[in-house]
Amino acid sequence: MTLRILAFLFLLTNSSFCYGQTTGATQKAASALPDEQLDLQRQLLPLDSIIAIAVKHSPTVKFQQDVVDADQAQVEYTQKQWSNNVVGFVNYSGGNQNIVSADNQTPGSMSSSDITSGFRVGIQINLPLFELMGRKSQVKVAKFQLNSAVSKKEESEQDIKTLVIQFYYELIYANNLLAIRNEAKQSTINQYQIAEKQFKDGIIDIGELSRLKTIEINASADFEDAKRQFSTLYGQIEPTIGVPIAKLMVKR
Repeated sequence: MTLRILAFLFLLTNSSFCYGQTTGATQKAASALPDEQLDLQRQLLPLDSIIAIAVKHSPTVKFQQDVVDADQAQVEYTQKQWSNNVVGFVNYSGGNQNIVSADNQTPGSMSSSDITSGFRVGIQINLPLFELMGRKSQVKVAKFQLNSAVSKKEESEQDIKTLVIQFYYELIYANNLLAIRNEAKQSTINQYQIAEKQFKDGIIDIGELSRLKTIEINASADFEDAKRQFSTLYGQIEPTIGVPIAKLMVKR
């Protein structure tokens, strides 16, 4: 079974295409699959590009980025929290606000004055001891949490890069091994077909025919094992990288 057949079977079992889709849509999807006549590594995007795609689509990295953003906001909030001690006020006074007082110049007489009615606006500033003693430490704690979140995100990115590099070369190896096993299988099949004719013509005995049959069976078993290994890795492309293989192929 060729690489195209394997890829096509994977597409049929893992895509959301419906039974009633047109032949043109199927052909368009198949054209994005690897060409078994070409080296798979040359058909894929460069490894650095694949790593960048995997990091971009990684749920873990996205989660860590959200944590970084939250901690960054916490740092900014902590730095501005001093403003809680600055209180603005607006009030309005009205009605009878006469102040009656004794006249020092004329004993027994009284005088009065009015307080102007209207709005009053002002700012009240409180300076708790904590602002002098604890605010700096609180900001440091918030920054340390932010640095930890950034480091955790970088660690997640490194884990993704390591995983993709390992997966990439295992996929290339599995593809090359499958091609070798397929060639060996076809060769042993051809040899056995020739041996069958030679056996009928009396050129070789049954022992030699049986030996060649055993070789053919072993080659077929090796091919099936290589096919299983490649199919497993091929099926893990989207879960590992985060996108279908069509988006990892060089446009032709």
